Amino acid sequence: MQDIQEEPEEKAEAAVIQKNRYNDTALPMPSADAIPDEYADRIQDLFDTWHAVKARNANLTSYYEMEVMTDDLGVSIPPQLTNINTVTGWAKKAVDVRAVRSNFDGFVFEGRNDKDLDDLVKQNGLKGKYSMACRSMLIHGLSTMTVMRGTKRQPAAKVRTFSANQSCVLWDKDEEDIACGIVLAAVDKNGHATKYVCHFPDAVITFESVGGDWTTDIDPNPLGVPLMVALRHDPDIDKPLGHSIITPELKGIVDKAMRDVLRMEVGAEFFTAPQRYILGAAEDLFSGDDEEGESGDGDGPRKPDTDAAKFKAYIGAYLALTRDESGEIPTVGQFPAGDADNFIKVFENDAQRFSGASNVPIGQLGVLSNNYTSSDALGAANDPLILDVQTINRNNERAMERVGELMMAISRGKKLEDLDEHERSITVSFTDPAQPTLSARADAWTKLAAVDPSLVGTRVWYEGMGFSQATIDRIMAEGDRKTVIGELAKIAESAGIGATDGQEPSEPVEPEESLFGD
Repeated sequence: MQDIQEEPEEKAEAAVIQKNRYNDTALPMPSADAIPDEYADRIQDLFDTWHAVKARNANLTSYYEMEVMTDDLGVSIPPQLTNINTVTGWAKKAVDVRAVRSNFDGFVFEGRNDKDLDDLVKQNGLKGKYSMACRSMLIHGLSTMTVMRGTKRQPAAKVRTFSANQSCVLWDKDEEDIACGIVLAAVDKNGHATKYVCHFPDAVITFESVGGDWTTDIDPNPLGVPLMVALRHDPDIDKPLGHSIITPELKGIVDKAMRDVLRMEVGAEFFTAPQRYILGAAEDLFSGDDEEGESGDGDGPRKPDTDAAKFKAYIGAYLALTRDESGEIPTVGQFPAGDADNFIKVFENDAQRFSGASNVPIGQLGVLSNNYTSSDALGAANDPLILDVQTINRNNERAMERVGELMMAISRGKKLEDLDEHERSITVSFTDPAQPTLSARADAWTKLAAVDPSLVGTRVWYEGMGFSQATIDRIMAEGDRKTVIGELAKIAESAGIGATDGQEPSEPVEPEESLFGD
């Protein structure tokens, strides 16, 4: 009895864990009495839009997470084989190859860094959060970031990221920015929303469910813009909130590739155990003894046919066939198995179609049908993908600049219009999506230095070499330290203090009284 009772509890626990995911969450609207009248229409529009795209976003998520079932056409696949795992992760590959090349590297100001903002970037782990937001943006076409004042244990300006499953925004075409937005801030163990945060230009409204009753908390927003930023993939005039990289074409190719993998499995089964036939065989050939005992001795009823008996007859019974009553020998034959090359060619064609539609090099899809003759040919295969990532970075540049502006304004207690000239000069640094090797970068920038020697040792020089902003800061600080030490050494040498020729003194040298005295 104990084992019987434990199983439902384990299943219930697994169900709770599954429901606790934020991409599969019930989104009940707060009660009408909890919503302020002046925001009721816009909040209603937000929830209507959110529910309208929920199924579409869930479908895109299932393709990325490889949870889509094989769409069987019901023609050639035996029912026994339809539950085989034929997962094809090309949709995930189309997203990840872009996300790993789009890397946020920090903020710069007219070639210089702002230490306070750099500290906030580090405290928020903003580089990692951008990677997550970029990946979600590619899946659904949209992801969002919010910037709010942190609590005592949080940074002064706290950045949070949300996918399209967890947030919704309304677009203001005149302002070319978010008009308002809502995020899912918390869920319970059963997957029901328990907290929403709505962002408006003049207020931040928090709805929280306590014992089934909704409470409302309204905080004024002095910045005059929603504390929410949208990262959009491939926006256009008709769809300013972007498009998913997982297009209907890519989904169709993935569906076909999964069926082709299943057909390959079926073909392999028939190749391993090809179909055979026997002409003129005895009637009881496939009703012999099996693993459980004799099928019958003639005195009683014959035992029904079993799979074990049929398989034994298949692999060896025909070797002992004898002539029938007419003296004829049964004829044994075998149907030819399908050629595996045909299945491979079809699957390679699927990969070629997917590569052409997604700009993912075919070699990264697990199909090595192309042999690149040189490194230039291999690089050319990545060029369309690199150009695509450069466009992604260009679209995200302004969004990340707004994130930086909000971080500075909130942490310094300013309005956006009160930011000074230095703060307004904020720009975003992304690493090179081509990701060349250090030797290739060094060769290119050495040639540039030959034309303009003043580049050597500057921040631009080190950025071009591919160093991160943190590494560049350390290099510049080390250079400044050596410069100061060098100047002090010159002063000491001119005063006759210390060792010369770059050698350390063997003993501390006392300063001359005439030099440091009154």
